[in-house]
Amino acid sequence: MSVSSFQEELDRRWSAGSEGVPALVDWLLTGCAKQGASDLHMEPRQDEVLFRWRRDGCLSDLGVGCGPLRVNVVQRVKVLAGLLTYRTDIPQDGRITGTTAKGVVDMRVSVYPAALGEKVVVRFFQRTTASESPAPADAQAVEEWTLASLGLMPADAARFAAFLTRPQGMLLLTGPAGSGKTTTLYAGLRHIVAHARGQRQIVTIEDPVERILPGVTHTELKLVAGLDYPAALKALLRQDPEVIMIGEIRDGETAQVAVQAALTGHLILSTVHAPAAPEVLLRLLHLGVEPYLIASVVSAVQEQRLVRRLCPACKTADADSVDGAPFRAAGCDECARTGYKGRELLAELLPVEGLVRDAVLARKDSLELMSAAASVGWRGLWARGVEKAAAGLTTYAELRRVLMPTG
Repeated sequence: MSVSSFQEELDRRWSAGSEGVPALVDWLLTGCAKQGASDLHMEPRQDEVLFRWRRDGCLSDLGVGCGPLRVNVVQRVKVLAGLLTYRTDIPQDGRITGTTAKGVVDMRVSVYPAALGEKVVVRFFQRTTASESPAPADAQAVEEWTLASLGLMPADAARFAAFLTRPQGMLLLTGPAGSGKTTTLYAGLRHIVAHARGQRQIVTIEDPVERILPGVTHTELKLVAGLDYPAALKALLRQDPEVIMIGEIRDGETAQVAVQAALTGHLILSTVHAPAAPEVLLRLLHLGVEPYLIASVVSAVQEQRLVRRLCPACKTADADSVDGAPFRAAGCDECARTGYKGRELLAELLPVEGLVRDAVLARKDSLELMSAAASVGWRGLWARGVEKAAAGLTTYAELRRVLMPTG
């Protein structure tokens, strides 16, 4: 679906008026899902609505619909998602389930009141059938990711799996929004379910629950009712779980309760926002966790990003590349002229052992922690990216875009 063809089709359907809104919304949602979009944005403007989508991590404009029909479109999405159509002054969240040729699509809908009208974001989660074996692509486009299919380096995949078999401890992930952390955590949970054979109670605390996994009990936060991360975690510990996945550790109380849970015989999986894997340990220190506790319970930290993969249909050999990359992005109809199709995972696992543990106990600063991490083999994501570029999977331009966004 090109931008020009989208606008032409949008204009045609828009001209059908309010009676054509159900078909228009169905075309929007189905088309984005078929094209592998992870998000569809409907942004209110003065007397119009701007449609944008995110593919392979990049947001771009699709087209514009003008006039009062924009309100009907938003209302139709709210009806499908089971939201209150008469409330336009509060944020609302809902879900839609649809189907494409690839299978069932789960859509998470978020409606937000803005100055010029309601802003709508639809996130797509494509479920694959059991008979499919998807190649690593967009992290949100595939439901049945496993550790083997994530794209981890073999040694890291083996170590990651080994940490998941431990009876207790903490395995933490870091990376910006949209870097595939939830997908990796769900792959880890699926691995635990497969190997536990029903002998471990596995529970998640999320905001919101994105997918339902067989063999896992999912909990969604309800902040209005007082069920935040600390409250949910404290209550859950009385349920005798063995494995707990916490969507995010972002405050001192959650960090303290999670660490105590790991110390008393639970395996904790979670995410912490930090610039790099070693700095997750500093972040826990800043949240008030004692160094000896961090050194005792944190088993490993994985840092990750997603980079766009070169489109296999049009990637072109580049013998004259100034940076030595063997291929460049050309662009074709398969990749909407971007030169990229799908995404590759860059991940680096940092075990908390040896000099890293010593640095935490001594409350070393960021530079010293980085040096200690290097002593146990941690190299950072740029080195992983160079390996992917040398293999013809991505480009240095894409690595710079993702890993050095301010450069």
